Amino acid sequence: MAIFKCDSCGYEREVPAQLIGKKAQCPGCGHGVVIVDAFSGKDFDSEETPLDSSETGESGERETSQRRAFDLDAAMETSVVQEIDEVLCPQCGHVQAADLGEICSKCSALLEPELAAVTIDESAIDVSDLAGQEEAQVWDENYTEDSQVHVVEHMEDPDRWVLFRGTVSLNLYAGIISGVLALFYVYSLSLLASANAGTYEFLPYVIGATLTGIIVGSVFNAFFSRIPFGLVGPETILVSVVFLFVGSMYRSMAAESGELILPTLLAGVALAALLTGISLLILSKFRLGEYVRYIPLQIVGGVIGAVGFIVLLAAFDWIDQIGLDWSNSYTVVTSFVHGFDADVAFRSLGPSLVFGAVLFFAMCRAKNSFFLVALILAASGAGYAAGIWGGSDAVRAVSAPIPFPDGPKMVFPVEVLNSEFFFRNIQWAVIKANSLYIGAMVVLSVLTVMYRITRLEIVRGRQSDLNVEYRALGLTNVLSGLCGGMPASLTYGRSHGSYATGARGPVAGIMAGIVCTVGLYFADTVLPLIPRFVPEGLLVYAGLDLIRDWMFRTRTAFTSRSEMCLLWCTFCVTLVFGILEGIGFGVALALMVTVSRASKDGVVRNVLSGANHRSNVDRASSQQRILKEFGDHIYILRLQGFLFLGAMERLLKGIQIRIDDRDQLPVKFLILDFKLVSGFASAAGIGFDKLRQFVAEEELELIITNAPLELEEHMEAIGLVGERDGVFKSFLNLDYALEWCENRILDEENMLELTELTLPELLAPIFPEPKYIPALMKVLKRECVRPGTAVFRQGDVSDSMFFVESGCLDVELERDDGKVFRLKKVGPGAVFGEMGIYTLAPRSATIRAAENCVLYRMTLTKLGAIEERAPALVTVINRFLINMLSARLVDANSRVRDLMR
Repeated sequence: MAIFKCDSCGYEREVPAQLIGKKAQCPGCGHGVVIVDAFSGKDFDSEETPLDSSETGESGERETSQRRAFDLDAAMETSVVQEIDEVLCPQCGHVQAADLGEICSKCSALLEPELAAVTIDESAIDVSDLAGQEEAQVWDENYTEDSQVHVVEHMEDPDRWVLFRGTVSLNLYAGIISGVLALFYVYSLSLLASANAGTYEFLPYVIGATLTGIIVGSVFNAFFSRIPFGLVGPETILVSVVFLFVGSMYRSMAAESGELILPTLLAGVALAALLTGISLLILSKFRLGEYVRYIPLQIVGGVIGAVGFIVLLAAFDWIDQIGLDWSNSYTVVTSFVHGFDADVAFRSLGPSLVFGAVLFFAMCRAKNSFFLVALILAASGAGYAAGIWGGSDAVRAVSAPIPFPDGPKMVFPVEVLNSEFFFRNIQWAVIKANSLYIGAMVVLSVLTVMYRITRLEIVRGRQSDLNVEYRALGLTNVLSGLCGGMPASLTYGRSHGSYATGARGPVAGIMAGIVCTVGLYFADTVLPLIPRFVPEGLLVYAGLDLIRDWMFRTRTAFTSRSEMCLLWCTFCVTLVFGILEGIGFGVALALMVTVSRASKDGVVRNVLSGANHRSNVDRASSQQRILKEFGDHIYILRLQGFLFLGAMERLLKGIQIRIDDRDQLPVKFLILDFKLVSGFASAAGIGFDKLRQFVAEEELELIITNAPLELEEHMEAIGLVGERDGVFKSFLNLDYALEWCENRILDEENMLELTELTLPELLAPIFPEPKYIPALMKVLKRECVRPGTAVFRQGDVSDSMFFVESGCLDVELERDDGKVFRLKKVGPGAVFGEMGIYTLAPRSATIRAAENCVLYRMTLTKLGAIEERAPALVTVINRFLINMLSARLVDANSRVRDLMR
């Protein structure tokens, strides 16, 4: 091995061994240098044939003087490197050249002759123990295609329908628990639907229709839905509208005979389920489901809160037999005032109210269906025991079941649908006159299902396609309507409880349907055993739960005062004018608010990459190359407008598309800039919860910049932002966030700290003529600056420029009001102050050392002197500065292009 080392400028490099003894010109300074052996440091040619004057005489001197230096790079290109044999040390495994002797240069062990004669290549090294693979590889002799059975591992689609997903025993257990709970809810909701005066005699038919809806919903939705543990069936909100719908139709036909009333009522309920299903299928067909997320829930929440009060009033009406007139809100209030007797109500309402309150406060903490079923069964057992061992009539009265007009005989709706007189006696004009109630069911079903699916996404930790779920629920409702059942909807409480019990697959829903079918068959035997205060207490609990969930739980840290005003406005309108008027008013407000908030350009203003959009930190050229190469690890989204749930959903989908893009480097740092965000909807809190889960699953570093105060406080309150345990990181602005991310990338590539490099080493890769660097260093003045010291201040005279060898400095702008802003940061290898030295304009900013810095100063006077004595050096300096400014201009143009997209 040979080495070329210049004593003048310190330039050094390895060269082929056959160049030893020859003289080459240094690329750095042009000095002639003789190439020597790297180990002995001698010129072999001169040692073997010394140029002694006595032997050479004048001819030898002429030969020496005529020896010309050749170009080193040309010699490197034309030389042929000879292969050198290598030997392996048997003691330590060190490999060295065979011509270095028979002693190992590492451990001094004796190299055996037979080993010394062997040439070492890749065939002499066994790396099979490092491969970590037992199967035959394509380069092995025993490789066959059959030996590679696990070459490609396919990932299972998490939303693919699988019957036995999760533990079968837990799914069966959860299905049984959910089915038993559904039976009690069916009993309770049937009482609500038949609570109107005069409809009590149709209770067996109402129970049959409700059971049909929950059986069809549980079984068929399990096959159509991609939320496998979700439970579908008649639920409180839709049944409340059915209650008003049935009451309105009954009042229109009060003078008619029962042969006309019953078919009309059952046909109206079945038609409501059918049209609700068709509406959901239309939304799914045109993929409009995701746009429903843009509707502010607080406006509709006021309507549903009023529905909770309607449920409570209907429960009081049923329990105390007040006989309320549900024609309008005025008649409801007046009939309640005249018909309510406090003494009688205390005895009749007492057990139901107490049980409903117990359920409400107990379920505020527990979300497990088994716990709720245990409470219901315990209450039923206690009531039944009171009827057997009660010591007084009042105590025994607690066990009294619901009295049926003709005994507890259930009537399956299909039996009525198949009768000869059914279709002939339907009063279609009555159904048409009350068709607005069907529209109310459609609206409430669409909005509540969207909200519940979004909450269940957080429970299961995975996104759901809202259009797929609308399609599943639409098909389920169509089948329920054809079977004469009630409209069905996704129930969050029972679905969440089923998940907490262990349900993970569709088996739970199918099992719940089977349990309800068995319950329908044995209803005549089971219903008389249930004390009436149990289903009545469930009604009280359902009303209180609606008020709590939609009037108070929807309020988050992002809920503005205007949204709360809208919520209470719709609540009051619904109570005063009725549910139809409340829904119409709420939907109109929701549409107006949504249109005013939505931006035609979407929530994302700009999509930027760290490869083009970098921080305002001037770094060394080697660091800039690293950031250019690995900058795509930084994904920047500048957000704008008003953030609501639909906008957050679209944002998450866009991020997922970027992560799945295999043509770009994987995202490690996700930056969300909120500088242009004008506000947050209340439901945006759910979106941030999903964002937290998404970041945790993808193992991303999420950084928030320019966060509004309300967002910052909310993030700190729930633990998403914090110096120690925060999931997200927060920075004052985008520049600081980019600097932090870039430092992480440079640290991974071991390029963050460049303090060991000298200024010539920093300039060598980017200086136009490296051979002039030694001359440049001679005219620069070295200066050391302590932290906090200003190199120059804004407004000072421009008389010099500076080269940074080590340390970092801040470029600060001082405003007239005294405020100081950091414009950028400069680090090793950077140059600053060059514009002032050429334009002679006062300094436009203050440069202050952020840490101990080593600078080299070029004064204007010295630059003028160099121009007179060494114009070639000034030319190279000018080229260097022009190249640097051109690179800055290119980066600025790239930023502008990204911001204008």
